[in-house]
Amino acid sequence: MPAPLSQETRVRIASALVEGNSIRATARMVDVDKGTVMTLALRLGEGSIRFHDRKVRNLAAHVIQMDEMWGYVQKKQARVTARDPAEHGDAYLYVALDANTKLAISFHVGKRDGENTEMFIKDLRGRLTVVPHVTSDGWQPYIEAMVASFRGSADYGQCVKNYRGGPQRSPDHRYEPPRDPFMTKTPIFGATKNELISTSFVERFNLQTRHTVGRTRRLCLAFSKTLRGHRAAIGLGIASYNWVRVHGTLGTTPTVAAGLAERPWTLAELVTAALDEEEETPPPAPQPLKLQPRPGESPTAARELPAGRGWLRLVSGGSVTSEPSAAPEPPPAAPVAPDALVAAVEVSHAAPLAATEPAAPPQPAPAVVEPAGQLDLFAWRPKPRTPVQLSLFGDLPDGAE
Repeated sequence: MPAPLSQETRVRIASALVEGNSIRATARMVDVDKGTVMTLALRLGEGSIRFHDRKVRNLAAHVIQMDEMWGYVQKKQARVTARDPAEHGDAYLYVALDANTKLAISFHVGKRDGENTEMFIKDLRGRLTVVPHVTSDGWQPYIEAMVASFRGSADYGQCVKNYRGGPQRSPDHRYEPPRDPFMTKTPIFGATKNELISTSFVERFNLQTRHTVGRTRRLCLAFSKTLRGHRAAIGLGIASYNWVRVHGTLGTTPTVAAGLAERPWTLAELVTAALDEEEETPPPAPQPLKLQPRPGESPTAARELPAGRGWLRLVSGGSVTSEPSAAPEPPPAAPVAPDALVAAVEVSHAAPLAATEPAAPPQPAPAVVEPAGQLDLFAWRPKPRTPVQLSLFGDLPDGAE
């Protein structure tokens, strides 16, 4: 029976895995068997998922961004046949990110369909305590899932980016979209704000995940062979992102920014917590959401609708003037100093009289003809004329027109 791994070896294995190394590369670096690395990675990943479920709850996340990141198990979906297990093929990572604290609130791994979307949104709803502003991409099942879980207690919009355009394509067009993509922001329900409808932060998180979780990279051999191993690898990567890795913009970890930890954790502490988390935690139960002003906003008048159907809020749409503004008064004339007035008079008297030409007689102003009384709407009609018998062989009689 092999001897158990020391804590130092476990931390070295976890450190290599969260930096994007594969199982075989980690085994060579730490000088242990590949099966040992796989067994420890599975324990660490599943323990990290249970630890996340228990600790990441009761969050006041005001602005949330959601997205799905593509991945696969064993083979790509186009290669899956009827004889393959159901877990083979596409395995999407659903993730909800707090835009203010950069905390990965909820994540789910599964097929990109309505059932998995509903499970993901339901888990997200159970971890919140305030009415959030949520943004997702244009995946249609999000709308039905958001309505079913939040029931109006959210401001939800979709941000769709169209990367297709232009006949010219570079050899790397699949991974390098146009520099100026077309973006469409669509409010779905609630009092959404155009400046908050965005998925930039969660897309940056996806890029971070592809660098730190090796089996999520494209065009490489480090892909998952089982769905269980794929979920465990992502669970360890997200736990390391939330608790250990210091975010460059925040200057600390997302859990510290969200108030879940007092200081950034070390990887050794995360390894110990993940291995000690052996029991499953019941899923979080949804609680009534409170309507709180978001950072930088002032509170507004609101009233909760009965039966948990949401909130009736006063939303500012534009400026309204209650009274007409008075006409501005003319500025007062500038006072003239007495000395300047006397000097001007002296100069005018001292000036010699010059010969001037006779002035032209004033022209009379043009007369303004004002209409007398009310205008006649039928003045355009032709005047009546006396009927005249025309003669084909003579001139018209006198007075005929």
